[in-house]
Amino acid sequence: MTLTEQYAEYLDTYQCTVRDQVEHTLTSDAPGVIQSFGIREDERGVWADIVIELRGVDKLYCRSTLVIDAASHPPTDPAGFAATLFSTNGNEEELVITRLRRQWVEND
Repeated sequence: MTLTEQYAEYLDTYQCTVRDQVEHTLTSDAPGVIQSFGIREDERGVWADIVIELRGVDKLYCRSTLVIDAASHPPTDPAGFAATLFSTNGNEEELVITRLRRQWVEND
């Protein structure tokens, strides 16, 4: 059984939480769309990959994180908490700040 199969419920919760939180940010703070979001597994574990296109920003925002480490599973954090860390860090540090920096440059 793969890690993805073994932790299917955990990963479903994780994906739903990330998608909801990122989509909320993209409609309120940093207008854009999720181009792709998915879960993949390799020999290191299970990864979440997201690609976001921000309106008015030429470069796509890409982020990957190891959700379940093959060497030390099960995950130590609840799925909702782990998803919030992933989406909040990306939303605040990358999406919102990148958008604000662009606006500051345009207004100077």
